[in-house]
Amino acid sequence: MTPEDDSSDWPDDPATTTLHLKGSPDVLDIRAEADRPQEILEEMCAFAESRTRDERALYVFRLVCDEFLVNIASYAYEEGNGPVYAAVDGRDGLRVIIRDRGIAFNPLEDAKVPDVEAPLRERDIGGCGIMLSKEFAKKLEYLRIGEWNVTIATII
Repeated sequence: MTPEDDSSDWPDDPATTTLHLKGSPDVLDIRAEADRPQEILEEMCAFAESRTRDERALYVFRLVCDEFLVNIASYAYEEGNGPVYAAVDGRDGLRVIIRDRGIAFNPLEDAKVPDVEAPLRERDIGGCGIMLSKEFAKKLEYLRIGEWNVTIATII
């Protein structure tokens, strides 16, 4: 699943490289194409399950990662596909960084807020996954560094 190692593809910023510790058994580092969100998600979740048995944390981890990976696959790249990099840190809790070079999108500010009071048949599609991610993650951050979207989620 890992494209060729090209360090020029990685943002050179401490906020996005703190999890990139080559060779650390407590950090999973994935480089893949955005059109493979389920494969990336399954690898990330297997790693998370090896670090904690906290069922709520694993549920939130899957929800947050699935939301962001599927959104990247669906909307980030106008040409249809591009790189996505993910790192999962199991050293002290459970934290994930997901990076893409897609169009700028700050999920904390740009995502539409769903009208959860409206009848289901009248609701617009979108916004619920990000809303739930904001609610359930311990901390959710977004950075735009050059041409990179960087989402950082702390689960536990």
